[in-house]
Amino acid sequence: MLESSIAYLLSMEWGREIKSPPTSSFSLASSNGSKDVTFYIIQATLDQGLIRFVPMSTSKEFIVMFIWNKEGDNCVTIPTAKIQDDLPTGVITPKKIAESFIHKIRIDVSSDFLPSGNDFIYQRQAKDKA
Repeated sequence: MLESSIAYLLSMEWGREIKSPPTSSFSLASSNGSKDVTFYIIQATLDQGLIRFVPMSTSKEFIVMFIWNKEGDNCVTIPTAKIQDDLPTGVITPKKIAESFIHKIRIDVSSDFLPSGNDFIYQRQAKDKA
């Protein structure tokens, strides 16, 4: 469900229609008859100064990386080519993300969406509102 939400948000921000039911991999329709724009969503965590995710590879044009436990802007869109070598390792530095992203936003999620073990995000949000 989180992936669908992110996909629809990007669809609105890019002003393009989603071509198929969104999952972790989706595409947005072209605006001028050219090829569709393709995305792959990665869920990651910030751990001991590194961003960790499930190692992978993809031919999609853009990676959308949602970093569960990062404060502030925690969802970035990155051209895949800029981090292609990092994807199979499952680790990337925040510095490389900062040098590579083309778009960033903050997404706050409730504890219903959190993977187990990440309840501290909800607790941090509750504390901020108190």
